Amino acid sequence: MSSISIKRFPECTLAEITEAWNRGFEGYFFPITMTVDSLTQRLGAEGYTSALSVVAFSDGAPVGLVASGVRSIAGKKVAWNGGTGVATEFRRQGLGRKLMEATLDLYRQEGVQLATLEAVSQNDKAIALYQQLGYEITDRLLFWQHTEPFAGEPFGDVASMPYRIRRGVPQEAAGLSFYSAHVPWQNQWQSLRDGEAVFVEDSSGKPVGYALYKRTWDEEGKLASITLRQCAFDGERSDGEEIVRFALCHAFAPLDYTCRRGTFNLPASESVVLTVLEQAGFASSGNEQVYMKRKMEAD
Repeated sequence: MSSISIKRFPECTLAEITEAWNRGFEGYFFPITMTVDSLTQRLGAEGYTSALSVVAFSDGAPVGLVASGVRSIAGKKVAWNGGTGVATEFRRQGLGRKLMEATLDLYRQEGVQLATLEAVSQNDKAIALYQQLGYEITDRLLFWQHTEPFAGEPFGDVASMPYRIRRGVPQEAAGLSFYSAHVPWQNQWQSLRDGEAVFVEDSSGKPVGYALYKRTWDEEGKLASITLRQCAFDGERSDGEEIVRFALCHAFAPLDYTCRRGTFNLPASESVVLTVLEQAGFASSGNEQVYMKRKMEAD
């Protein structure tokens, strides 16, 4: 492998970062080719931290990158890896390790206390590298789907349930005592500014559950997809499953409409949510990731 240099994003042009992204993810499990404009929009909208993100160069050409962000969660600095990519001809030559080691050094300098990432379950080599660098698998992340209109009452007799629904925005969920903060970064409220939320309230108006999701529309303005990002309930309640059913019924509405409904990076540990989805007819799309964490030592 030729001489490699690694630079932070602020030291690179947007064209160089875009080239590193596209070369790094060429032939990847999920197609994510970007233009300069689309990558710029993504980096800004999803809150990447340029000072913690790096590009690898070989003879002046961008050949890989790690794009990261950092957030404060429960008073701790938590970094998330939003993409590690290496150009095809440089794979299996140690470049991924160099990029990750440089990234972890930046995390230490920033005072990051916990590092997180997601990796495609079939990507054994990447997972092995992350484990060698101190990451541990803590959960499986599921992509389930339901592509047909629902028949009957897939979420039960919702009309008889003693709750009411309130629609809002994802950032409102952050103020709830049972908000799920420690989830993959793209499912955190900060990455869902263009998302939607339903809040389940009891008869007194107290929030007892919520669902966060994103909808997309086709070129004709018709609803194309509804993707669940989070669903949670107050753990002190004994009626958690009913709350989940009520929330999902409204998040995936209108139930008789034909569109793709699915989950994105839904933790397998959320057994109640998965039980409700399975009973409603959702099944695996064939994609799955692992969620990995690494406790960071002081610089």
